[in-house]
Amino acid sequence: MLRLIATQADKSACGFWRNETFHLESSFDQDSLQKFFSETYEPTPIVAPWNGGSGFYPKDNQEGIDAITASSSPRFARYRDAIQICRSLDAVQAGKGTDEEERRTTILRECRNRLPDACVEWLDAAVGIAADGSRSFAPVLGTGGNEGRLDYTNNFMSRVASLLITSSRVLAAASLLSNALLGTRTTNLQSGAAGQYDPGRAGGANQGQGIETDSITNPWDLILTMEGAVTWASGLYRRQGVHYRSVLCSPFTVRTSRIGYGSSSPDDDSRAEVWAPLWSSSATYSEVKYLLREGRASIEGRPAKTALEFAQAVCSLGVDRGINSFVRYSLLKRRGDSYVALPAGTFPVKYRSEGDLVRHFQSFYTSFVERGLPPGAQQLQRGVDAALYDVLLKGGHSRMRELMAAFGRVVRRTITTAEKFYIPFAKLPAAAWLNACGFDSLEVRIAAALASLDHSGICSLSGHLSRQESEFAWSGGSLAERMASVLSRRLQRASALGLATNPLGGQCALDPGDVTPFIEGAVHDDLVEDLVFAFALLDWKNFRISELQREQTSPREILPVYAILKHLFLPGEIRMGDEPKTIRADSRILPLLRTEEISDAAGIACHRLIISGFHPRNEHFQTSVDSIRLAASLLLPVKFSRSMASTIFDLKENETK
Repeated sequence: MLRLIATQADKSACGFWRNETFHLESSFDQDSLQKFFSETYEPTPIVAPWNGGSGFYPKDNQEGIDAITASSSPRFARYRDAIQICRSLDAVQAGKGTDEEERRTTILRECRNRLPDACVEWLDAAVGIAADGSRSFAPVLGTGGNEGRLDYTNNFMSRVASLLITSSRVLAAASLLSNALLGTRTTNLQSGAAGQYDPGRAGGANQGQGIETDSITNPWDLILTMEGAVTWASGLYRRQGVHYRSVLCSPFTVRTSRIGYGSSSPDDDSRAEVWAPLWSSSATYSEVKYLLREGRASIEGRPAKTALEFAQAVCSLGVDRGINSFVRYSLLKRRGDSYVALPAGTFPVKYRSEGDLVRHFQSFYTSFVERGLPPGAQQLQRGVDAALYDVLLKGGHSRMRELMAAFGRVVRRTITTAEKFYIPFAKLPAAAWLNACGFDSLEVRIAAALASLDHSGICSLSGHLSRQESEFAWSGGSLAERMASVLSRRLQRASALGLATNPLGGQCALDPGDVTPFIEGAVHDDLVEDLVFAFALLDWKNFRISELQREQTSPREILPVYAILKHLFLPGEIRMGDEPKTIRADSRILPLLRTEEISDAAGIACHRLIISGFHPRNEHFQTSVDSIRLAASLLLPVKFSRSMASTIFDLKENETK
């Protein structure tokens, strides 16, 4: 509408979007606007003589094309001339031959050479010819102006003729025009193919197998859609160095990412995605035309090629300014061999700080995937892509956690099943990702503490997670059992190597109170485990705990039975008084906890502390907690604190360290 008014009636006309509705600023009021389209509007000569079914061949439906050529109205003069030129082309008169591709390319070249300027924008929008002579199609117009057996150009001519030339129902035509332009109600919808542009009407009112009828549409909708598609003409590929056979030659068009919409499936047959821009400030047609001709979303200096990259560019403001949001359309095969433009959501244009982390993650993730994934891991990749898109669309700690969890599932499948896999050397910064995932989350803190496990002379946690490593120990029927297995392996290695301290320190130690919900089963184990595999690949060597952001919260209660046991599983010295002391873990405790002998295990711990010179309170450590979770909790690195010691000792001021 904006294009036709600006080029044929009011050059100063402007348009903008508000609340998903297009607004027109021009010299027209509603009555004169409808009068312009019904009496003055000159249709663009939209023709495609290279297509079968286009109206230029004997077996084609020729009602529309004949009505236009028979008309004497000046408003169809350009159309009549274009049709006459197309009919005179030798390749059109000769009809179909053995080399159909060459014939169609010849017709297209002749059309570019002989058709008037009024047709050039349409030709640019529909079909391009590369230097090697091959043709390329803008996905928004199917395959050169047709969709299977449905030829858009012939349908366009038929509807122009039915509304503006042969129509005897003046009131019905006016009602349809008002419905298309102003959204008023009408009872005059007509039978006609809806095509990919109006998938909700394809198949008729009932749309059920065996009860389908013809599609009921407003013919003005297709006319205005095709006129608008002319604006989509683009020389984008020349400026961006994109090969013309790529879908990227069309503005704001990328390869499909099968994520972000409810019916998405890895088996979707998709032609491309079109991201249609919405803007809220008034823009003239020339400005909109320039926006579309230069239409691109850039990421690190290159054009975005997929929906995920496009979303990333939108979040980093790597798109033309003045756009408020994009409506994402996936061109999917849904009804037999027909494609539909499925609306897949609106994506706001705004900067998100998560976009910077996502950019680094995608680089790391690509290098991870390129090392080769085992069978089954590829299916999990889609979860990572979906989580990435969600982060770019909405942001927030919870979505960053889901991204890391999805990545963790890929890592777990890979390093526990691949015959040979090497983790990329360049890792993600730990503090930045823990903050992005929300360090206030208990699951994040527990997973980070586990993933940061390290000790000189013994491998880090990642060495226990991979089956390719000799220290693999991540086995058992639950997260707690697997953690207890790792604890047992680390203590065995420490004993074999004669280490003086317990190898249970970590770069990201927990507050002792954080262990209580874990022991009581009040955390999401699946999320913790997924995050552990992701966080194990973070860069812990350059980690600084001072960089973490966490709100102050009330300290949780520390369970006495945990406190008495954990004093034997601390990684360093304990000072109560003047002399520091080191206590090694007792090998009898884990077997006792595995057989639910918690009181006996606590008694051993109490006795060990006494003979080491400490004086725990005389308590009976009766508890109903899960003994395996209690055993697993001893693996978690914690910050030794006065609150932990005071749980089982009567302390004097400044007595602990």
